[in-house]
Amino acid sequence: MRLFITTLSLLSVISFGYALAGYGSSLFGNGINVKYVIGGLSCGFFFGGTALLLWYRHRNDFFDNNDENV
Repeated sequence: MRLFITTLSLLSVISFGYALAGYGSSLFGNGINVKYVIGGLSCGFFFGGTALLLWYRHRNDFFDNNDENV
């Protein structure tokens, strides 16, 4: 589960990067690429929200409460 949540978080960052690339294309005279911006923002929020939701549901698996190592 940890690897899946990490992958979703990474995909969220990549998707937001696509949104910035679509917005930044106006610097090169092409105008804003609306498909990149809308797609990047929607996928970024979806992947980020899913990662947070899964982390919230499985957060007890991430913390080790054993007193053996103290």
